[in-house]
Amino acid sequence: MKNITRVLTATILAMFVLISMTAPGYAADDCTITINNTNEAVSMNGHTYTAYKIFDVTYDADSGYDYTLAEPFDDYFEGLDATELPDSYGADLDAKAYTYVSKLSGDEELQAFARAIYDAKGTATGKSVTVDDAEATSAVIDGLTPGYYLVYDEGNPDTSAPNAEKAIANIALTTAAPDATINLKASVPTIDKKITGVSDDATNDAAAQGEAGVSAKIGQHVGFQIDSIVPDLTSYTDYTYKVTDTMTEGLTPDNNVKVTIGSTDVTSDCDITIDGQVTTVIVPFDTLKDYDKDTPITITYSATVNANAEVYPSQDGNSNVAKLEYSNSISETTTEETPGTTVNIYLFTLEVTKVNADDEALANAEFTLKDSDGNYIPVTLDNTTGRYTVSATLAANEDNAKVVSDASGKVYIDGIAAGSYTLTETQAPEGYNALKEPVDIEIVVTYDSDGEVDTVTGNSVKVINKAGGILPETGGMGTYIFLAGGAVLMVAAVVLVSKKKKSEA
Repeated sequence: MKNITRVLTATILAMFVLISMTAPGYAADDCTITINNTNEAVSMNGHTYTAYKIFDVTYDADSGYDYTLAEPFDDYFEGLDATELPDSYGADLDAKAYTYVSKLSGDEELQAFARAIYDAKGTATGKSVTVDDAEATSAVIDGLTPGYYLVYDEGNPDTSAPNAEKAIANIALTTAAPDATINLKASVPTIDKKITGVSDDATNDAAAQGEAGVSAKIGQHVGFQIDSIVPDLTSYTDYTYKVTDTMTEGLTPDNNVKVTIGSTDVTSDCDITIDGQVTTVIVPFDTLKDYDKDTPITITYSATVNANAEVYPSQDGNSNVAKLEYSNSISETTTEETPGTTVNIYLFTLEVTKVNADDEALANAEFTLKDSDGNYIPVTLDNTTGRYTVSATLAANEDNAKVVSDASGKVYIDGIAAGSYTLTETQAPEGYNALKEPVDIEIVVTYDSDGEVDTVTGNSVKVINKAGGILPETGGMGTYIFLAGGAVLMVAAVVLVSKKKKSEA
């Protein structure tokens, strides 16, 4: 009987492999199947891969390959009706089964056959290998005899393990040497979260580029975007696609979620809920199935930075991450979770130190702070800590922006973003001259590839006051006093001259 030479592919939790003994003298139980992981998003750790023999195969130089059904799979083919397994397929069950498999084509047919064969395995145990290495990129099933195999990923029993997905592979059905290799091409859905910008208004606009780390001040809005794709839904009759974003207490969702698939807005088709800091987006199967596999899914929304936001150098940097829960089995209602990309929102403290020329601390210096657009930064004072915090509720005016240096000459303003500011001294300490010009401040932050703060500069400034009163100016009070004094002298002179004249007379 000729061998199966047609190349068949399957996107399913299983793979078919034909191992044939082609070299004379090759040991009958020396065949191997090597499973390679080519997808970094999928971990093999904890997974068990099992090879179930469907056909025994022998090779003869004159007649070629001959296939014989292995138990218990003969029962499966015996259960097929005459329309599925007609007499024209062969003289016996082995021949008919061979012809039946050789005629399978397309993902859907192969997936249906894989599921049916797996269900029909009964108590068959197959040959297995379990991966016990978090960094493993391959696994080998050895001690196999020549045959046509169904290789199945039994999954990871430890549901707490990261990326404990069952791999979905595209595998060729073809004649192989005694050692066959499978490359897992796992179709595990993933999500990528990024920050699209910071603004004074809530927005859910999508962006081609994004950041993993940004800075913002209390009251500003941070835009987020989650990118994913429509998964392979072949043979699915239902599918779970659920995105959950849990924000830190320092972020308040703006309730403006938008979902698009391709260029179509499908927000109204989705189940969107916001419960405190948790936003949940469910894209129903009836919506997903209308789009081709790998069509982009984009979810956009924003959140307001509130007074609970952590201020750098807080360890978490107001980080949050979205996760995707997705179906991992066609025949069962089980799901897995894939974590998304962590993003970080940082708030900073401006530290002002007020000193005299001798570097001695000066209390009671009054200042106001403005941003690069000339807007006052309103603040509230914590009387317990003596620190100021940016306010998202107070009006942006001079009175609400006033800060005063404490006994140590310090002013701390928490909750500001990186950027350009001007600090204006509105009243100097008693006995000192106020600054004539505002102090320019530039807070610069750099981030590493993970969106975490690398360096911060410019968030600490020293302001020096010089002692001494203000000398009188021309036209000021001193001039009037001088003139008044001069007038008295002139009057005295006139009186003296007058008396002298009378004496001479």
